[in-house]
Amino acid sequence: MKLLLLTIIFTNFAFSEISVFISHNNKLTKVSNRDLANLYLGKTDKINGIKLIPIDSKNKKLFEEFYKKIVKKTPSQLHAYWIKQIYKGSAQPPKKLSREAIKRAIERGSHIIAYDRNPKTGRILLTIR
Repeated sequence: MKLLLLTIIFTNFAFSEISVFISHNNKLTKVSNRDLANLYLGKTDKINGIKLIPIDSKNKKLFEEFYKKIVKKTPSQLHAYWIKQIYKGSAQPPKKLSREAIKRAIERGSHIIAYDRNPKTGRILLTIR
């Protein structure tokens, strides 16, 4: 019984991390939460002078957790933010792709930045707990 309980606890802990990753060809070596928030909110398209294209996950739980932890916005706040930005013509939200599509995009383009749990491709820049 104790072993089952410990397994459940450690499994939940292991899957609670989100990794932010880029192509192995990208020269970016580190990123801050603030830089990520600005990038994913369309306030900038560069981090440390390197142009990046942010990609969102189609996985709803992962998407919501990422934005809650990095951007500090709920889904409804995020929706309202993007409606305002689109109306003003200042920015568009990142494309939402499946895990497989993100993997292909990272392999093809050195400017793509994305997030996932346990990514199987790319170079991890930041782990969010």
